[in-house]
Amino acid sequence: MNKFANSLVFATLCSSMLLTGCDFFKGKKDSAEAEQAAPVVNEWDCSNEAKLKEIKMALQQDYLKKLDKALRNSSYYQADKNLTDTITQHIQFEVKSITTVTEQPDTAKQLECRSELIVKMPKGLQQRAENGYETESCDECDRYGTLNDLLESEAYGLTMQNDQLKGSFDYQLIKTDKEGIQLQLPKENKVLDGLVYITEKAVQLAAYEEENQQYENMRDTQDQKQAEQQELAQKSMDIRQKELNADQKKIVERLNQTWDNFTSEQKAQLQQDQSDWFEKRDVDCKVIAQTSIHNIAEKDRETYQQHYDYWDEQMKAQNQDMQYTKCFNQKTSERIVYLNNVFN
Repeated sequence: MNKFANSLVFATLCSSMLLTGCDFFKGKKDSAEAEQAAPVVNEWDCSNEAKLKEIKMALQQDYLKKLDKALRNSSYYQADKNLTDTITQHIQFEVKSITTVTEQPDTAKQLECRSELIVKMPKGLQQRAENGYETESCDECDRYGTLNDLLESEAYGLTMQNDQLKGSFDYQLIKTDKEGIQLQLPKENKVLDGLVYITEKAVQLAAYEEENQQYENMRDTQDQKQAEQQELAQKSMDIRQKELNADQKKIVERLNQTWDNFTSEQKAQLQQDQSDWFEKRDVDCKVIAQTSIHNIAEKDRETYQQHYDYWDEQMKAQNQDMQYTKCFNQKTSERIVYLNNVFN
């Protein structure tokens, strides 16, 4: 190898060593900069990401427990299990607008944290829950007109819009000697309570609709029975009224014949008494006709009156007319007997 070649090899080796040395020092410099740039995680902070993640997991577990209990307590209405699973798997919790309430947090043993808890619900859950709330049969309940009215009331103090539920949420961070920084969540959580209620209304909507359909079928059956029994009551009443009217016509003819049998002198002698009797009969019968069916002993009620439970107002008025006719016939018959014996 000549002298030029040896010089070239030596130069190449030196260059390689210099380049390698540069990369080595450059790597050490980059590593040092990365370590210097890494942010310091402050665990004693209401916004600590690890604690926020812990909060979300705890809320999810608590939500599932409360929902399970609520559905068991309302087991009269069957919940849609598949829908329940879909909803619970897609519920997302977010803790926003976090504020540290504690003064001088660096020296405090407990941090009071205030925030807004946002629940992102599956699309359509809000509408289905609102439908469930409106569909649930609760005639005797004293409740709000809409689901939103209930959630916004003092009982919950929440807002629900666009499949999101929002409400205030307070929690604490506590320093302990052995366990380190511990998270403490409130025992009462209105947001979770509202979410459970929303889910319950949504997954039981089909059960509410089925119950309402059953009630409607029952009402239709009862209405049909009512119509049939009322028709029977009307027929019975019409038959009896026809009999009473026929008796009235015969009795009036008998009274007239009895009166015609008197001489002119006898008629003159009885004229005033007969006029007074007419007036008394009409007044008495009008009063008697107004007697309530409930004030007539069951043994004294006529056959058609046994169906009084099915009377409407028109039939009640018809019964009153019939009671007048019945009284009219009875008193007129008694008068005929009296007139036949008055001069004997």
